[in-house]
Amino acid sequence: MECGDETGIELIRKTLSTEDEGTLHVFVVLGASTCFAGYARSKLSVADVRKKADPFMKVRDDQKEKLEAFWKLNTYVAGSYDKLEDFQRLNSEIEKIEGGKPCNRLFYLALPPSVFQPVTTNLKAACMGKRGWTRVIVEKPFGKDSDSSVQLSTHLARLFTEDQLYRIDHYLGKEMVQNLMILRFGNKVWGPIWNRESIAAVTLSFKEPFGTQGRGGYFDEFGIIRCDAESCPTDVDAGCHGEACIYEC
Repeated sequence: MECGDETGIELIRKTLSTEDEGTLHVFVVLGASTCFAGYARSKLSVADVRKKADPFMKVRDDQKEKLEAFWKLNTYVAGSYDKLEDFQRLNSEIEKIEGGKPCNRLFYLALPPSVFQPVTTNLKAACMGKRGWTRVIVEKPFGKDSDSSVQLSTHLARLFTEDQLYRIDHYLGKEMVQNLMILRFGNKVWGPIWNRESIAAVTLSFKEPFGTQGRGGYFDEFGIIRCDAESCPTDVDAGCHGEACIYEC
């Protein structure tokens, strides 16, 4: 969503206003400081984040005032993933945002699964909302095999109720992938013929114009084949509903 997209902003506003009118919402992004309250190990400031983001933001002249207002809503806390005192500092920053008002907290864990357990343990101990709900978004991969996946699920179940947890694959949120469902099932032209009788094969190409770029340690542990070559094309395959697929990676 481009900055200033009133349709998207209004949709978010309506969604958030359906539960508790007048309740403040604070979104906390762990590992990727992008929205409202960022927390990661990198020693950064909001100004540093903005410097990195500005070259990629498409902002018209009449939107610059709104962009400035957006950046004023951001804060950033640098800390470790396994020290309780760092999460207590994060909680203090969130409380400053809340200003004593009712507040819902949504924590987005854009992190490798190896730190899910210490992070969620510290979130539970130090950062649960006192006047509003607290929810946690866990992004795949959920472990690196069946055993580690069960271990993670068991750990999360001890800390949070099921309605406090969201397990997601961010790739399914991409507009291109979501459009496949509409093209496949909502199009009167393609719908009737999008089947094995009319399509011989579906080729999915997964290509990136850059390297691991700091993700080497993560891919060494969890595997780029498991994370990208297997997971993401499978998401697209589910949308295509093709009977035969050839993966090019």
